[in-house]
Amino acid sequence: MSAFQSLTAGNSTPESRARAQRLVRAMVGRTLGFFEERDTASLKHLRGHLLDLADGKLPVIQGQNLRAASVLLDRQPERFLKSYRNQLRLALQEEVATTWPALTQLSASPKPTADTLEGMSFSLIDVDEVHRILLLDRVAQRFNLHFEPLLTTLTTQLAALMGDESASLSQNPFRPLVLLKGFMLGWEKGELDPQVTEHLVDTLEPAHFVDLGPLYTELIATLTQAGVHATTVHRIRKSPNGSSQFAPLTGAADLGPRSAGAPLAATTESSSLTHRDTPPAAPESAPSVWSQWGPARQEWVQQARHFLRRLGVGRPSVEQAGGFELSDADSGGTPGAHNSLSIPADPALLQYLSAMQAGTGRGSRYQFLESDDAKETAGSPHNVLRKLGDQPTFQQAQELDRGTVNALAEVFDYVFTDGAIPAELKVVIGRLQIPVLRAAMVDRDFFLSAEHPARKLVDTLASASVAWTPDKGEQDPLYQRIESTVQRVLHEFNDDLTLFAALLADFTEFLFESERQADQHIEPFASRENDEEQLAAALAQADEAVHARISALPEHLPLAPFLKPFLTTQWRQVIAVAWMTEDTHPGHWNRTLATMDQLIWSTQPKTKPEERQELVGVLPELVRTLNAELDSIGWDGEYRANFTRRLIATHMLAIRMKAAPPLDTQGAALEAHAADEAMQALDERRAGKLAEQDAEQMDDFDASAQLLTRGVWFEKVSPETPPFRCRLSWVSPMRTRFLFTNREGFDAFVLSEREVAAMLRRHELQMLDQAPIVERALNRLMADNAPELRLQA
Repeated sequence: MSAFQSLTAGNSTPESRARAQRLVRAMVGRTLGFFEERDTASLKHLRGHLLDLADGKLPVIQGQNLRAASVLLDRQPERFLKSYRNQLRLALQEEVATTWPALTQLSASPKPTADTLEGMSFSLIDVDEVHRILLLDRVAQRFNLHFEPLLTTLTTQLAALMGDESASLSQNPFRPLVLLKGFMLGWEKGELDPQVTEHLVDTLEPAHFVDLGPLYTELIATLTQAGVHATTVHRIRKSPNGSSQFAPLTGAADLGPRSAGAPLAATTESSSLTHRDTPPAAPESAPSVWSQWGPARQEWVQQARHFLRRLGVGRPSVEQAGGFELSDADSGGTPGAHNSLSIPADPALLQYLSAMQAGTGRGSRYQFLESDDAKETAGSPHNVLRKLGDQPTFQQAQELDRGTVNALAEVFDYVFTDGAIPAELKVVIGRLQIPVLRAAMVDRDFFLSAEHPARKLVDTLASASVAWTPDKGEQDPLYQRIESTVQRVLHEFNDDLTLFAALLADFTEFLFESERQADQHIEPFASRENDEEQLAAALAQADEAVHARISALPEHLPLAPFLKPFLTTQWRQVIAVAWMTEDTHPGHWNRTLATMDQLIWSTQPKTKPEERQELVGVLPELVRTLNAELDSIGWDGEYRANFTRRLIATHMLAIRMKAAPPLDTQGAALEAHAADEAMQALDERRAGKLAEQDAEQMDDFDASAQLLTRGVWFEKVSPETPPFRCRLSWVSPMRTRFLFTNREGFDAFVLSEREVAAMLRRHELQMLDQAPIVERALNRLMADNAPELRLQA
């Protein structure tokens, strides 16, 4: 049986429903975030796939529909993505509500489930609707087969979470069919072109859609970390002679300072473990970096580490990560008994903390909260939890509460030593120690669930603080919002965790609005850089086309020297423009290449009458096309007049002469020199492009630059200017341009991916870690060897 009570049986409890609801809500949110992070790049890949299919041997109507879909996705990507994200959210919420009606707060009332095929009703629908449902099911089968191992694991874990006896893919709200349904409905509700829906959906396959593998791996990890497994978990049975109402985490073990050296294993006199084997203790042979803190600190670290291990934090195996659960016998046979993490905190202890919270930082009678370290200044953050653990009130508390204090003290130590958080904001966030401790005692999932409201608020405040620098001053809106959020916790929190959720929502809305305003400032820079990137890519394509055509000429028919500068410069621009506008002007690209071929042919000697006659016939249209294209790129003036005269003269010679004239004039020599320079410039551009794509020269810094995404913060260090913090605010679609700005979207500068890698290599750009800080703190604490700790620090 799962460590979670069944939500479909009569023995479900409010705690089990709330825990399952938090997990499912987190998984839905992560799924939506996963798609939003990748849907733009995936859409671009899908457009290319559709064009490849359209160019293949398909029926005419199908090919036309696929090309139309590609063009619409290119012209109106934001319209489709907005509709797609909304429909995906609705599809997930409706599926959760339909599959698990007990989780009623996740969505509106569920749709009827009778006569359904993978959640889509057949009731009162016509033949066309049935056809669409079957189409979606057929496409989903490709994904089911491709991701079968991950889907099986996830489905089994979800069944364990809900207490279902059997695991069925149709009961998995995150299965491919639901995600594909969001895509199809996004297309239809976006009203782009309903006529192409069937052909578009039918092209979806794992290789040309968002890769679902990482998503399912992450969802599985989320459930595993929360202790949801398909196998039997450890169960602690309370001794008949036990005096406590709840089974303790350990028997003889005591995590308080009074017995730091006591063994952690439960004794047979107090409890019995029903498991296959006892996991071995973690090796302690490697020297720990915690040794530099002295014996007292090492004692705290060991206590916190052992406590977290007992909870199941950081354990790799299934059984170790499952946590502990009381059997029905432990509660007098009452179904749905609380597990050890549901042991309530002592009300007197919570009242003690409540009074302490009211007096924190205000000269209260709790003088032990003040630092006695002469080296600390008044503006330094103090770890009051470490001093709190030494107080008699907590030394006499139950083991679970003392362990919570120890572990949370280590978490805040990590916060206070994080170099990305400014010292001023460390002091502000540090005021949350007492209320967060209370929240961790009210809801014991603090160390196990990243969705714990108090933990998530600490993570969000710490992450957002990276964007603030002391030169902004305390009147800066971000500083003011962080401080006001902390003050509201101190004044309003009274054991109701919904306050943390409400404050988190308010703060997230503030961040969103700030981001929106910054995006408005960034948009002109991004638009300009995007246009330049598109032009650069188009010019590179034109270079390849020109080089391929010139290289293909036979030796006995060389290219006229005066054409080389023209083709590698002016006509290169014409081809580039055609490449950029191919979607809006289909066939333009091919016409420019055909015109180039015709121009080259027209300048070659015509030895046969029929060739000369053909040239006379094509010249009028060729001249009109050349003039129109050259007008479109704005090439005029003396250089164009000279080229036109030279071209006319060449055409006249081609018509009248049977062989090319000898190049013995001074003008011919100049033309040959200009031709050589043009070809050299073309070769250098192509060589430079190839060098950028040379993967053999890449190192770890290049690989890091390739993985950077929008929103990452850096400290820019330069000998010429003071250090300042900047954010990667925009990455061009082809990743050739990285736009960095400050928090407000100003002070913009642009680097290429290789330039970013070079600055990382020289440590002129130093990435600031914004990953959830509580998780980082726990990972560091659970790492036993010095290399891991140094790496994570």
